[in-house]
Amino acid sequence: MKKITGFLLVAFLAARINAQTQIPIPPLVEGTNFNLIPQTGLAEIYPGVQTHTMGYNGAILGPTLLLEKGETVAINVHNQLGDTTTTHWHGLHVSPSNDGSPHTPIMEGDTWAPVFEVMDNAATYWYHPHLHGKTLSQVVKGMAGFIIVRDAVESALVLPRTYGVDDVPLVFQWKTFNASKQIVETDEQDNEVLVNGVLRGSALNLPAQVVRLRLLNGSSHRYFDFGFANSLAFKQIAGDGGLLDAPVSMTKLILGPGERAEILVDLTGKEGQTLTFRQFGSQLPQGYPGGMMMMMGGNNMMGPLDDTDFDLMSIHVTAPTANAVTAIPSTLVANTPYSQAGAIPRSFGMTAQPMMSMTNFFINGLKFDMETINFEAELGKTEVWTLTNSTMMAHPFHVHGLSFYVISVNGAAPPLNLKGRKDVVTVPPMQGQVKIVVRFEDFADPEMPYMYHCHILSHEDTGMMGQFLVTSSSSSTTELEPSSTCPICIDDLPLPKGIELSKVVRIEVFNLGGRLMRALEAELVNGASIDVSDLPTGGYMMKMSDATGKTVAVQRFFKN
Repeated sequence: MKKITGFLLVAFLAARINAQTQIPIPPLVEGTNFNLIPQTGLAEIYPGVQTHTMGYNGAILGPTLLLEKGETVAINVHNQLGDTTTTHWHGLHVSPSNDGSPHTPIMEGDTWAPVFEVMDNAATYWYHPHLHGKTLSQVVKGMAGFIIVRDAVESALVLPRTYGVDDVPLVFQWKTFNASKQIVETDEQDNEVLVNGVLRGSALNLPAQVVRLRLLNGSSHRYFDFGFANSLAFKQIAGDGGLLDAPVSMTKLILGPGERAEILVDLTGKEGQTLTFRQFGSQLPQGYPGGMMMMMGGNNMMGPLDDTDFDLMSIHVTAPTANAVTAIPSTLVANTPYSQAGAIPRSFGMTAQPMMSMTNFFINGLKFDMETINFEAELGKTEVWTLTNSTMMAHPFHVHGLSFYVISVNGAAPPLNLKGRKDVVTVPPMQGQVKIVVRFEDFADPEMPYMYHCHILSHEDTGMMGQFLVTSSSSSTTELEPSSTCPICIDDLPLPKGIELSKVVRIEVFNLGGRLMRALEAELVNGASIDVSDLPTGGYMMKMSDATGKTVAVQRFFKN
């Protein structure tokens, strides 16, 4: 009788494991030429329910792009989303024109084709939309994908790097679903978590050896405090922008929205076991979304899963692979933070209005304005930024186009896992303060700015963002002044090489939010102009199309 019971129990457990949804691994795309298609779709997130989603090259999320440091890559982003979008290469060190910020809108049906050299260290990066006012709505619907950069230094280390086997990307995303199991374009009352686009509690098979998990908090709003149910220790080897000096042993890891970390988990000898990876929301510091929020005025902005612990995924340990990695290196790379000697100080204050608001935030007392440059940084200079948070919630602060080093957190040296290259750092609430050191080494552009902002997307969309130019003494800004004879002349614009005006039959002018402001049908053999004298001062995009409707040029200009 005992044998039958034992057999039934084993059979039940096996059936339960087999019945679990398997966590999918995003497809890997290698090379130097990539094609991404932002699009809408339907995904079966809940059994038997078709949920409306957005993704790249599919219904939800997107492929993983594998890049090699030093190579030049070309990426065609063909917008079939049915709306204007952008694609931002989060964490990559690229020029402002290639960054995919709100100033590079991709209209429906158009293709944006940035070309750039991969200058980043080996690490985990990601891509997502960044259209001002619509970042949240497009990201929460599913638009996000991984970027993995490899380099010679990382390749010389004995680390797991067989994609999808012992080197696995995992994006964790808080989302809000309504009663019909549709994604709601909000983040205040998130009630579910997806792992690689499937519901929490799904399963991942990993071999009994050292495995590498690339963790991304791709949420709009909430933090994760990751850990294993049995307090299994793991080693963090990398942060946002590269490897750490040495592996850092830990049992819990907090990641804010936009942050990434690579961890090594030693599963040697655990074949046949099942481990549980969890969210420990009850252990998040107060004021960190996803944990216990500050309670003021009877409104603490708590969601249904906040301040709770729950399972994120099961890990079923399978047989080891051939040539398995079974040891963790004791050292990794030597990070050398930028020298602070002679650095220019700069301060950023995060405030709320009214003071106890949990939704209305400012940086240095200002809301984002597409046409306002908040400051200029000089090429070749180093700056120390002091970030002070006077609000009642933590804010993950992100800087575009470069990595920085954390100098201090609340006056103390940063923990070891924050001592590598970063592009997102959490500024604690209630007068929390973080100091970072940044250096502007290249990519001066007198017209196109980089962004800095809170990576809680609802905060970013409602104006908790600013922008800056990197300039040099040789930089100059060309602005077009409308005249009585030619308000904006095609011939006045520096068109891309190879453009034949005789083939252009339609000109459209869009503001930087993607709204069509002017349109002109014209044969341009002898030139043509568009009257923009009544448009507000600011930046615009001019799109030129041929007789087939194909875009032959897109040019940005500034109207005084």
